[in-house]
Amino acid sequence: MDVPKISVIGSLNVDLVTRTARIPEPGETLKSRGFSIGFGGKGANQAVACARLSRSKSEVGKPSVDVRMVGVVGSDLYAGDFLESLQKDGIQTDHIQRLEGEKTGTAVIIVEEDTGENRILFSPGANYAVRSEGLVAPDTDVAVLQLEMPLDTVLRSIEQLKQIGSEVVFNPAPAVPLPDGVYNGLGHLVVNETEAAILSDKQPEDITPSANLTEVAEIFIKRGVQNVIITLGGQGVFYHTAKLSATSKPGSLVPALKVKVVDTTAAGDTFLGAYACALAQSKGKGFNIAEAIDFANRAASITVQRPGAQAAIPWADEVS
Repeated sequence: MDVPKISVIGSLNVDLVTRTARIPEPGETLKSRGFSIGFGGKGANQAVACARLSRSKSEVGKPSVDVRMVGVVGSDLYAGDFLESLQKDGIQTDHIQRLEGEKTGTAVIIVEEDTGENRILFSPGANYAVRSEGLVAPDTDVAVLQLEMPLDTVLRSIEQLKQIGSEVVFNPAPAVPLPDGVYNGLGHLVVNETEAAILSDKQPEDITPSANLTEVAEIFIKRGVQNVIITLGGQGVFYHTAKLSATSKPGSLVPALKVKVVDTTAAGDTFLGAYACALAQSKGKGFNIAEAIDFANRAASITVQRPGAQAAIPWADEVS
C-alpha cells in the first residue's frame, strides 16, 4: 500500500530566542536569562511535527507517512543548515526554493520563563518572495497551510488542492480577514481563540470554554468547513463538525492535560502536525476526529514542557 503523503506549504524561519524572567516595560532594559538560535516558522515546525509524530526516533528511515516541506529560504548562511536539519528528521526538502539575494525569514521570540508564555516578531524575508507556481504536488493526500506566506499564494494553493481532492488542514495564522470562498469545501480549520475571534467577527470574550463555542464553530460550518477545531491553550480544545451540525448536536470540549509549562512556542504547531499526521494515517480506514485530537493534545502537552521550538517537538514513541 502507498505511504500517505503530507505536503506542508508554509514558512521557514530562523528563531532568535531570548529567555527572560518577565517582559520588560517600555523603556526598560533587563538582563536576559539566555539566548539561542534555532530553526522554526509555522510551516517548518508543523512539518517536523508531522515527521516525528509518524514514527519513532529510531525509525526515521521507515516512515508511515511521507512528509515534504514546501517553501522558501534565502541565500544566507542559515539556509544550508536549515535544510540539513529538516532532512535529519526525514523530511523531503526537494520542494524548498532557495532564492539568491533573499534572506531566510526570521522570528524574534521572547520567552517569559516564569509563565512559559511567548511574544514573537516575525520578519518574513524569503517567505514573501515565494514563487506560487509548482507548490501543489498532485499526489498530496493531506496538505497543511498557514498564513506566514503571501495571502494570494496560500488561497490559490488551497483552491488547487481542493480541485485535486487533497484533504486540506488550514491554520490561518497570523489571522487576517479571509474571503468566504476559502471556507467552502475546506476539510479542516484549526484556529486558536484569537484567530477564531478575528475570523468570526466575535469578541475575544466570546471564545472561552464557558461561552457557546458551538455557535462560533457553526459560523465556519455554514461557510462550508467540514471540521472546526478551536485550541484554547491551557483550557483545552473544542471541536465541532458538519456531521454533528446536520443532526443538531453540539461540539465537544476536550480538557487540556495538566503539566508544568516551560515554553509554549511550538505547542500549536505540534498539535496541528499531530492532527495532520493522524488524518493522513487514517487513509483508507476512516477518520476519527476525537482520536486525532486526543493524540494531538498529548503531543502538545509534551512540547510545552520543553524549551525551544523544533527541539521541543516529540517523536511518536514519546507520546503515551
